[in-house]
Amino acid sequence: MNRTDRLFAITVLLQKQKRLRAIDLARMFDISERTVYRDILALNEGDIPIISIPGFGYELMEGYVLPPLMFSPTEARSLFLAADLLEARSQGQLAKDLRQALAKLTVALPERVREEGSHFSKAMRVIYSKMRFDLDDPKLSLLFQAIREKRVIWLAYFNYKENSGTEREVEPLELSLAEDNWYLHAFCRLRGANRAFRLNRIQNLRLLHETFKAQQGLSTNLEKQKVTILFGKNIVRWVHERQHYSFESESIYQGEFVMTYAVDDFDEIMPWLLGWGKNAKPLSPPEFKVRVGHELTDMLKSLET
Repeated sequence: MNRTDRLFAITVLLQKQKRLRAIDLARMFDISERTVYRDILALNEGDIPIISIPGFGYELMEGYVLPPLMFSPTEARSLFLAADLLEARSQGQLAKDLRQALAKLTVALPERVREEGSHFSKAMRVIYSKMRFDLDDPKLSLLFQAIREKRVIWLAYFNYKENSGTEREVEPLELSLAEDNWYLHAFCRLRGANRAFRLNRIQNLRLLHETFKAQQGLSTNLEKQKVTILFGKNIVRWVHERQHYSFESESIYQGEFVMTYAVDDFDEIMPWLLGWGKNAKPLSPPEFKVRVGHELTDMLKSLET
């Protein structure tokens, strides 16, 4: 931590904890007490009224409040745009709270910075025609609670591959939103491995009293499955325009393009891949190639009936 950051941190700590000794500050920031004395002197010279009480430590003068943080015009633009993006995709209480928080922040900004952010926001319009998410949704709220409290969940899940429902207990790890779908990432006790569950396929769920600890040898950050696909140069431009959200990297092999994707489940990318027809050739992993082959076989059989 550089000195400027440390001086600001000391001021925040004194405002929050009221009183701190030099030895406490020295331990927190891994510096000497002599350095603490110099930092306090520098803060006093910068008009931060810190009082030294012999035998007790330092505290801020009563009534002093740390001035609000100031934002640069580019920082303000980023905040306005981030608010617009989130508001465009959310609904319910989250969107209302966000707009109210932005209104409070706007009032505190200097006029020049406020105008810069406002003009930037009005000059750009974010349009989404698909699903908006609502963090007040009962299913999401229950899953947030389960993740926070490390509680086991029972759920009835419709399996896309098997076209049937299963009941299972899972240990929830995290939630993600991708391509207008929420996913629950969890350790599935039925399969004995980490799995991703689409929320719109969870037909029913119940929060159990049982708690869990992270499984030994299993990462709470689920490992993605790497998929590589070969695209001919005649189609690659259009692939770039309609790129799948799980795209990771691209390389060129003998004039053709090899693209790598990272997915939780092959079903995430299967419809997108099949949409390219003969212009896309799956390369790896072997089980993905087999899965694509089975899908094509089933499609041919459906045409015969």
